[in-house]
Amino acid sequence: MQKKLIAVAIAGALAAPVAIADTAVSGSIRGAVKYSGSEWSMGNAGSRIRFKASEDLGNGQSAYMNYEFGVDSGKGTIQTGKTSRLTYVGVKGDWGTFSVGSQWSTLFNTVGTFIDKSNINGGLGYWGNGTGQYRMPYSVSVTTQAGPVWIQGDLQMQDGTGSDIDRASIGGTMSLGSVTLGAAWQDNGANDFTGVGASMSLAGVALSGGYTDVDNKGSGFGINAKMAGVIVAYEESDSTADPTIWGHYGIGLGGGAKFIIELANDGTNTKGAGILRMDF
Repeated sequence: MQKKLIAVAIAGALAAPVAIADTAVSGSIRGAVKYSGSEWSMGNAGSRIRFKASEDLGNGQSAYMNYEFGVDSGKGTIQTGKTSRLTYVGVKGDWGTFSVGSQWSTLFNTVGTFIDKSNINGGLGYWGNGTGQYRMPYSVSVTTQAGPVWIQGDLQMQDGTGSDIDRASIGGTMSLGSVTLGAAWQDNGANDFTGVGASMSLAGVALSGGYTDVDNKGSGFGINAKMAGVIVAYEESDSTADPTIWGHYGIGLGGGAKFIIELANDGTNTKGAGILRMDF
């Protein structure tokens, strides 16, 4: 009888799920009323639900993971297909981080974030000539920090394409007082990407911008200024005939609720969106 009880106890212990410390659920619901220059519509503006967890591995090391699913707030459904959301697992310590999955790209973290600060209408100077990535699937990423210098590198290897490494990137940022500088380069076959960015604060105004160049395609740049919650930006790219001028204003409603207004003009059409957003 005692042996049976011990066997049952062992089986139950093995079947029980392993408890993961520091598990959290968060997300953002973003509904938008949009104007395209000719008609009005109601749609989604990047809603998502997120599950995060971390586990202490000892000796100053920890493991972490992130599951993120796109949600269509207009339809009320979980998005499927190519949603470009963040799903990764990694380990970190004093040395930095190592992660695999779908995650923020080196290019965006070190260059794109200086140019595109919009919810919907910005980024032409960053992505206009192609390969200006935001999230990168099928990737391995490593980050480390040395004083004021933060460095990230990544390899992207899409399964089933017949190529071992599709893209390889290296980039970094450096902070010097109120000034932050960034630079990145990506080996992308015939269309290598090079970019630089910078930001600074001057008399209560946050200034930011960057320049990008893609081999055999062209270059682009964008500059923006933020004051009292209002962002005004100018961007252009060799891929388009006219530049884009856009503006963004966010109004905090309390807690995680916010109302955002964005307007953009590309020389032909004026587009706009009113976004009601709540983060939790």
